[in-house]
Amino acid sequence: MKLSPKQKTIVEHIDGAILVNAGPGSGKTRVLTERVKHLLSVKKRVKVLALTFSNMAAEEMRSRLDTDREVGEAIERVTIGTIHSFCLDVIQSRGYLIGLRPDVSLFENETDRVAILRSIFTDESQLQVILSGKQKPDTFLSTCLSIISEQKRNLISPELCEVEDSFPEIYQKYNDVLRTQNAMDFDDILFFAYRILAENLDVVRLYNSVYRYICIDESQDLNNAQYRVIQALCGTNFRNIMMVGDANQSIYAFNGSSSSYMSQSFVRDFNPTVYTLDENFRSAKQIIQFANNLVGSQEDISKYFYDGKVAISACANEAEEAQNVRVMLETLLANGHKDIENHLKYEDFAIIARNKYVFSQIERVFTERKIPFYYKKTRSGISFETDYMKAFDLILRLIMNPLDLFHRQLLFKLIPSKFPMDTISSDIKQLIEVLLTSQNKFAWLKSALPYLSIDGVLNFDKALGSLKENMPSTSSDDDRYLLEEDINEWHKHWTKFKSHISSENRSLVSFRNAISLGKTQEIDGESGVVLLTAHMSKGLEFEVVFIIGLAEGTFPDYRAVNSGGEALAQEKNNMYVAVTRAKRLCFLSYPKGKRMPWGDDKQQRPSRFISQSLAQLACRR
Repeated sequence: MKLSPKQKTIVEHIDGAILVNAGPGSGKTRVLTERVKHLLSVKKRVKVLALTFSNMAAEEMRSRLDTDREVGEAIERVTIGTIHSFCLDVIQSRGYLIGLRPDVSLFENETDRVAILRSIFTDESQLQVILSGKQKPDTFLSTCLSIISEQKRNLISPELCEVEDSFPEIYQKYNDVLRTQNAMDFDDILFFAYRILAENLDVVRLYNSVYRYICIDESQDLNNAQYRVIQALCGTNFRNIMMVGDANQSIYAFNGSSSSYMSQSFVRDFNPTVYTLDENFRSAKQIIQFANNLVGSQEDISKYFYDGKVAISACANEAEEAQNVRVMLETLLANGHKDIENHLKYEDFAIIARNKYVFSQIERVFTERKIPFYYKKTRSGISFETDYMKAFDLILRLIMNPLDLFHRQLLFKLIPSKFPMDTISSDIKQLIEVLLTSQNKFAWLKSALPYLSIDGVLNFDKALGSLKENMPSTSSDDDRYLLEEDINEWHKHWTKFKSHISSENRSLVSFRNAISLGKTQEIDGESGVVLLTAHMSKGLEFEVVFIIGLAEGTFPDYRAVNSGGEALAQEKNNMYVAVTRAKRLCFLSYPKGKRMPWGDDKQQRPSRFISQSLAQLACRR
């Protein structure tokens, strides 16, 4: 696509700070890449630093510049990477200024951090004296590590720490042990880079002379430490910095990220020229209008070239919903649409849901019709929706490795208990049985223990059968549904494992390791219609998007509905992201009835995200 006048103005902006508020489909990645290209062209000797939030985004930007013939050898004058990778380079080259060796190693593993923290106490009695019976030792250590991480993310050193009791001294000793071992933890990467830059103006001036221009992508996802590092890198005089982002796509609040660092702090500290990309070459008017209504935006949609379409359907059940998707997909493949220039292919379609278990009827219908599809997956071998199965997986890990302190801590966080977490027992099953007392909701997991052992052949079918037979009867329908689907997920991985491992070699260790290595996942070629969750959809775009399962309690998730506040706000952002993945057409649907795994039919209400639109449609009829 050619640059619009507004895009061209941004690309040709040379000196001074610049903030680009860029909505979905406005071509922000192209504008950022084209501006880097323009700077290389007009500034023949300068270097550009482009920082992103993921290796994938960095690779995409480099690929665009690498394949552009006009860039040529000038690509050598661009440094592209993540903020963390840049900060690590700063530490390795300038860490000596704050007493670090160039070969400092990174302790990113939680188990290592726990061991280091425990080592600062000369013996267990000293730890008990500090606790004075108030907390279990491992709970205390875990809490300390969480607070240390929080302090480092806020760039607070031990001497400035205002946490009460003996914590500042513990924090200092923890850091001292790391230094003694010539090590740092993951939170130190940003903290040390900030210190080097903030305390050494000559280093800042050096970086400012090397990199005459800095560009920050996805700036809505900055957190405090990242913003402060960028601020320190620029110093008091450097202002050739560009930030690009979309506040409505900030969905990482759980990591301390906030769009306010881009839209407020950056504006206050750098007084940038602010541009808003309100033209849209990707999304259609109706899609953006729906998205604007969702988040309460008053954005003018007159700049959008295509009309597009948003359609909402209420279906009798999930089977009918899947058939509706299939009919519309096949119709569009055959006839196309006036707002889509090219002939549609399966790869132009995406189906999005709040969680992976919503896709079962789609999978059945597509398989029957021989419609190719695949799941967009994370690298993780297995994931769960319920705390029950998260706890069960942790129990498996502890049976495999009783010395695994890290996963023991996670299990004790998940299951409240008076049982001391640091108790050493030669019989890990006995320890787990004491943990799973009848007083807590996880007690029923004990039913699977007789079938789990690291010795001999694993009979996981019996373990899963026992779990199904003993599921808690007091759970809500929503909890029970997700739990049964989680157990079915175990069945799928076990079935895949059995298909290529002989019975005599089926041990608990080999099974869990096969899962970790991804060997039990269904191997999908990435061709056909993609099925993905809302979380997995960020950054992707398709001509046609179907968002299914839009029932209250499913999307938004019932746990977020119950929690309210930030959790519910995140659900709205997830819905915004899902809708704006569509370039031209977006079809939203919900099933009035849902068949539960145990055979009951559950009546459902439309999601709050579509209920108003459904009511308006009903009035028009």
